[in-house]
Amino acid sequence: MFIPIDYENWDRKEIYDAFHGYMYCMTVELDITEFLEKIHESHWKFYPSMCYCIAKTVNEHQDYRYAKINGHVGYFGQVNPHYTLLRTQFLEDKALAEAGDTLYYPKEDGLNNVHISIMPNTSYTALSYSKPDSFTHYNTPTVSYVPFIMIGKYHEVDGRVKIPITTEFHHAVNDGYHAEQ
Repeated sequence: MFIPIDYENWDRKEIYDAFHGYMYCMTVELDITEFLEKIHESHWKFYPSMCYCIAKTVNEHQDYRYAKINGHVGYFGQVNPHYTLLRTQFLEDKALAEAGDTLYYPKEDGLNNVHISIMPNTSYTALSYSKPDSFTHYNTPTVSYVPFIMIGKYHEVDGRVKIPITTEFHHAVNDGYHAEQ
């Protein structure tokens, strides 16, 4: 459900107006040592577990769920993970978990989705996205400001397991402070 805000009295209105259309990416290297131990103990798959955690995090922060629908700024009560399943590792999981017939879920791309992708064979230190206006829709009355997230290959550093995660934020609704959450 989309919940409109009182835009004229919104404490972020001035920043939103000044930075609408600006995006930035932030890459962090997260320590996932305990997370990996837990999912291996539970026999859970890595990528679906990461997608769950990302969706849970985004849903816990209203600042990550903003959009503009028909010209009205507001936020979604909940967003859903939107991800590509990897053919070589997840066909069985796809059949069991989604019982679907496509590798791209959900089939309909609603604005209330957090897009998640993975580069399972690449560990990186920085990543930048370039998306066409047809994807962002900034010049239309309907725009999603939900972050876009890329997961890289995890690797060991000094006995700990680290993973690069890049998030694209929309500066109109997310400052550096929000990115640090």
